[in-house]
Amino acid sequence: MKILLIQPPVEDFYQTPIRRQPIGLAYIASSLKTAGHDVEILDCQAGRKRNTPIPYELSYLKDFYPYNDLSPFKLYSGYYHFGMGWEEIRKMIEASQADIFGISSNFTPYHQEALKVAKIIKQWNKGKIVIMGGSHVSSDPEGVLKNPSVDYVIMGEGEFRLPLLIERIENGKVKEIEGMDGVGYRNSGDIRINPLESFIKDLNSIPYPSIDLLDLDRYKINGKRSTMIITSRGCPHGCEYCSTHLTMGSYFRARSPENIIREMIECHSLYDIKAFDIEDDNFTFDRKRAREILNLIIKTFGENRIELFAMNGVSFASLDKELMSLMKRAGFRTLNLSLVSVYESTKQRLKRPGPYEDFGNILDDAEEEGLNVIAYAILGIPGQTIEEMVDTLIYLMGKRVLLGPSIYYPAPGTPLFERCKREAILPPFPSQWRSTAFPIETSDFTRLDLITILRLSRLINFIKGRIDSGDIEEGITLKGLIQFLKEKVRIDTNSGIHTKDSPWMKLLLMVLNEKAFFSLRRDSNKGFSFIREKTSKRILDYFILNSLERIIRGSK
Repeated sequence: MKILLIQPPVEDFYQTPIRRQPIGLAYIASSLKTAGHDVEILDCQAGRKRNTPIPYELSYLKDFYPYNDLSPFKLYSGYYHFGMGWEEIRKMIEASQADIFGISSNFTPYHQEALKVAKIIKQWNKGKIVIMGGSHVSSDPEGVLKNPSVDYVIMGEGEFRLPLLIERIENGKVKEIEGMDGVGYRNSGDIRINPLESFIKDLNSIPYPSIDLLDLDRYKINGKRSTMIITSRGCPHGCEYCSTHLTMGSYFRARSPENIIREMIECHSLYDIKAFDIEDDNFTFDRKRAREILNLIIKTFGENRIELFAMNGVSFASLDKELMSLMKRAGFRTLNLSLVSVYESTKQRLKRPGPYEDFGNILDDAEEEGLNVIAYAILGIPGQTIEEMVDTLIYLMGKRVLLGPSIYYPAPGTPLFERCKREAILPPFPSQWRSTAFPIETSDFTRLDLITILRLSRLINFIKGRIDSGDIEEGITLKGLIQFLKEKVRIDTNSGIHTKDSPWMKLLLMVLNEKAFFSLRRDSNKGFSFIREKTSKRILDYFILNSLERIIRGSK
């Protein structure tokens, strides 16, 4: 049969372009080809972004995202449709003449885009079969099947489940579909969900992803062709906010190092892939296995001959100096590490491994090995206080890291999601359950607090960047920085400030002096104007009071 696998477009304020490769669909495509089907992949996220109206339920964000803001501390400046337009998608669907369409729906706030693709298919030919899978489907299969444009849903891993489902659809074996776990369907109009019970035990048995079905020049890192690679599945940690277990299970399963290297050799030799993003949730969970993989990479490709990334993050609790040394030699330049919080009570409540004292030791070892670090903090978790969130930023300000602020979003199927429902703090629209919408407010913090904290993290990163470039002295305290800025700039405190030189210095000093953020706009005289934006003063008050004597280190 002819099958078209589709990654829908995304509508949001922001998208991370280097992480949009539909590697899951490429894996499924290989399994379908092995089963004898004709398969294509339509990546609807490929293409330019275009402005689109902000949905009504997100209109409260307009005041926080000013247009034409040139400030280095700005958040987002528009709402966009990322990828192909709907009419182009319609034409591609019709031209495919596929019999079955598989649509991924991985993120709940973007589920409406997936449903719109399904609707386009049914409007063109309602006899076509639409199957939907992905993380969102695994969390709410019944809700997905309530939409008449979706015929079947698949939960969990799809590599073997989808070919088997299609075979039974093709041969009219409806009774056998009733016995498949992890599948949802309709029977005489009634929705039936067969609970997910099994996962693929032997990951080596999965064919390598068909990245040849993708336009590989669309997925580049640092100008080099790149691909995602998955070396293991399943996460035993059970973090309160994470939904990975719904799709990949709760026990760790791994591919053999030899199987992984063969895939990398194929990608490198056939498709000129020179950068690999390891998308595992737990690449270093088994340190012995991770060392074997890294040693094989060095033996096969040489030291630092390819670039390696783990943008999905690596647990610092599973790292050691020997492992980081191997990572550097194999091709890692940067480590993405999740700290979450400096408050141990929060980490324990969320079931995160590793105390933050160990995190500091890992940072020291990373610096010694010449590895850059992006340290992720989760902000806006129910139960957090503004003091905890700001204290975490202050701690990272003094470390040689770049801050990776992650605004918490409620993921269906997780304990924290259920808590948000119980405490009546879950926004009513699923499209609001995204980081850019600052979805959660509690008695401890408001949305404006979170927006200010996110701006503050960008301010700290900006200072670190200026330290890296030599504009600001390494190890300066915040008090010393304020004095340095006062010596460098003169500020007219009247409204409507205009200047043609050093706007970043003036802007930074204004934030620290007035305890408010400002947008930066070009004016008609080719200078700059500063416009005060909504700011939570208590956030900046607490930050400045508690960090005046704290040193600031660069990120590299």
